[in-house]
Amino acid sequence: MRKSYLILILLCSTAFTFAQTINYGIKAGLNLSNQYIDNGYSAGDGKNVIGFNAGVIVAIDFSKFFIEPGLFYTTKGEKFVIIVPSANPKTPIVYNGSKRLNYIELPVNVLYKLKLLPGGDIHLGGGPYIGYGVSENGSVNGESISGPFNKFAHNPDYGVNFIVGAKLMNKFIVDINYGLGLANLSGEGETQENRVLSFSVGYLFR
Repeated sequence: MRKSYLILILLCSTAFTFAQTINYGIKAGLNLSNQYIDNGYSAGDGKNVIGFNAGVIVAIDFSKFFIEPGLFYTTKGEKFVIIVPSANPKTPIVYNGSKRLNYIELPVNVLYKLKLLPGGDIHLGGGPYIGYGVSENGSVNGESISGPFNKFAHNPDYGVNFIVGAKLMNKFIVDINYGLGLANLSGEGETQENRVLSFSVGYLFR
């Protein structure tokens, strides 16, 4: 994964030389995140927890597509219910809670442009991302938990983005992004992967 990102960074650096235009911008929006969990006796997605994303982007623009690396602060996590069998089958132990994982994330997306709008375009595509968790917070049965990034998940997170959006007036961006986590964040013999649906707006500075 690290070698792949070094190659992508090198390609982005080369793209600067051949790009028709290069624009810098900002982007922020809403996250609806959950996690895919497989602990051996049950598997599935948790309930969504609401968060946000905010960061900076570079649009390396060509005639039919553009490369968009960025750097974001983004939140992930889920709401969960864990039921553990007890000595009395009629009274299992139930854990209700939520967790929020806070990341610094680097995506590198390749987006193809469809000139269907005057003064703008519709774009679609995606690309890889890698994230490093910096803090976390949450609660279990009403007890708050917060601190450094090591209780609910492990570093790093990485995966693939799928994006559809539009650029309006050559300045404003509206995107819908689905982030499919591929890293197993658990170190306890189970599978734990991030899933994030994001709605973002942005602005490009000429």
